[in-house]
Amino acid sequence: MCMTMNELEKVVADYRSLKAMKEELEEQLKDAEREILSYLDNNEKQSETGADFTVKVSTCERRTLDSKRLEADLGSLAEYQRISQYRRLYVK
Repeated sequence: MCMTMNELEKVVADYRSLKAMKEELEEQLKDAEREILSYLDNNEKQSETGADFTVKVSTCERRTLDSKRLEADLGSLAEYQRISQYRRLYVK
């Protein structure tokens, strides 16, 4: 737990550094995913198994409601909404 401003400054510096590393790793992961998908697509495969791995690609579907259109057709949806609150940390 931070007790002084100096300690907080060190924690914020660590936070920024870790966040930058996380973003870099996420980009590297996306690149690796694109390479795997490219391999599967180029070889017209849905899956591939190696000595210590199996990769598989499948098509998924997600359905969402168009709330603007629904409100236009039915009126206000306020009574059907659930509102939750949470805390969010901003570090600049």
